[in-house]
Amino acid sequence: MSKRSSLFNDDGSSFLSSESSCLSQFLLRSQNPYHVNQTLEDAFAGLSVSASSFNHPPLDLLGPGSSSGVNGNAKILSRFSYESGTLVTPQSSDLYPSSFPTFSANVFSSSYDHGFLDSEPLARQREFGNVYPTVPLSNGVQQKPLGSNLLNDCWGNRSSGPRFNVDERRLQWFNDFRGRVLLLAMDQHECRTLQETLKILKREELSIIFSELINHVVELIVDPFGNYVVQRMVEICSKEQRTQIILMLTQSNLQLVRICLTPHGARTVEKLLAHVTTQEQRGLIMSVLSPSAAVLAKDMNGHRVLLHCLKHFSEEDTKHLLNVVAIKCFGIATDKTGCCVLQQCVNHAQGETKRQLIAAIIRNAALLAEDSYGNYVVQHLLSQKIPGVVESLMRQLEQNFFHLACNKYGSNVVEKFFHESGEQHSSLIILELLHNPNVAMLLVDPYGNYVIKSALSASRGALRDALENLIQLNSMMMCSNLYGKKLLGCQVVFVCSLC
Repeated sequence: MSKRSSLFNDDGSSFLSSESSCLSQFLLRSQNPYHVNQTLEDAFAGLSVSASSFNHPPLDLLGPGSSSGVNGNAKILSRFSYESGTLVTPQSSDLYPSSFPTFSANVFSSSYDHGFLDSEPLARQREFGNVYPTVPLSNGVQQKPLGSNLLNDCWGNRSSGPRFNVDERRLQWFNDFRGRVLLLAMDQHECRTLQETLKILKREELSIIFSELINHVVELIVDPFGNYVVQRMVEICSKEQRTQIILMLTQSNLQLVRICLTPHGARTVEKLLAHVTTQEQRGLIMSVLSPSAAVLAKDMNGHRVLLHCLKHFSEEDTKHLLNVVAIKCFGIATDKTGCCVLQQCVNHAQGETKRQLIAAIIRNAALLAEDSYGNYVVQHLLSQKIPGVVESLMRQLEQNFFHLACNKYGSNVVEKFFHESGEQHSSLIILELLHNPNVAMLLVDPYGNYVIKSALSASRGALRDALENLIQLNSMMMCSNLYGKKLLGCQVVFVCSLC
């Protein structure tokens, strides 16, 4: 009985249970300084709230309608919150770890005190747009992460912060982003805001930004995003600054050419060409582009730069470029892109330069007429009806018209002669065809039958009678041939139209 009394209290409860409960409560208090039965309201009542010295509304990180906390008057964020625009921070070092990562000594060194954020320096940084942590670059410059959308935060609508006039925002921009313009220019999102910012800067401020970018203009001009910044700079910079850009691009003969062969580079060089204003600038550009005219003419991007020069520069400026085109005429004319460029060169060339270019095409006419792309150059030359050109081409292609009439591409050139050269020259070509002993082959040839059809339309009198007689003599053979039957059908329609 005495033994039982030592194990139980007077009320019958277990003494060991009471002793164990006391021990558990003691351990819990040693780990948590707050009372076990303390309510959430009592716990928060122990926190100190720093006085607000700003009237701007709180930064709502949880979104609208997500307020919670003591009596619903404060917003509880992940580790700290704003109440009336001021950071609420705990005062006890037992609540959070005592070490935080230091991003930059010059930004947050004063914001840490024994592992805690001091609310006033952070609020001060928030007011002036400097709340993002910075990380050091390899050159020692403190770089802000681009993901924070720096320029948009600085210039966009900031309803949660104080409003600045244009001069204050401009000064703020320089304080925050000088030294980082190159990285911003090559960022997909920031480059757009940077372009808009450049338009409102004063001349002195623009010169500072220009000095940051000029040494990297070759890199920027071919960048998918940086090229737009260079284009904006070209539009608004001074004549002297534009000359500096041209000098950077023309340091090497092939450097500017390589830029023109890229889609972004070609577009930016076109913009630059549209804004050159002095003979010195045009001379620098043309001295580099002219030796590589053939390369540019055959490139899907580079040909745009070459054509821009032809359309907007004087005859004196483009003379050397066109001379190179004339020398490389055959290679350009037989290229898919080059054949179109060569036709434009003929249109824009003048004087002696144009005569040299036309002479180069005529010299190669026999080979060009049979080429899949070159034939278009010969046809274009015929359509220009330049005095003496038709006669020169006739002499160059003489005794070759029958062979051309049986060629897929050459037949187009022969038909072009019938349509553009006039009755006299057409008659000479028809006579050459009729005098060939194999002329009947043209009636059933996949390409020659089109030449005969065009010859019927272009001929008159005795020559047309000779062609009709040729068809009559070979009509039986033509009836059993696909192309012959087409030609016979065309002849019936042609005869009916004459009646």
